Amino acid sequence: MQDPTSRVTAILGQYMRDLGHPIAGWTRLADLGIDRLDVPLIVLDIEDALGIQIRYAEEMDGFATVGDLVDCVRSHLASKGTRRPTAPRSKRPWMSKAA
Repeated sequence: MQDPTSRVTAILGQYMRDLGHPIAGWTRLADLGIDRLDVPLIVLDIEDALGIQIRYAEEMDGFATVGDLVDCVRSHLASKGTRRPTAPRSKRPWMSKAA
């Protein structure tokens, strides 16, 4: 299994408001300027990039630091090999084109 840290930090970098702050395992998401409302979008991006499914509703309170998020991703990647692969989510436009 490849270490997901670089993929997770790259995704977090897209949501950072404080671009000068370094990303490390102990760094709090709030210190990066990442709003708690952005965390679901970050989780979706991570799921799509790594082919995993995170139970966000049950695990979201545990995402205080970058390390917490990386640890969660590692555990899902480790268990991914024991589960049957699922079809990827289809991406549909979220805005109506009728207007």
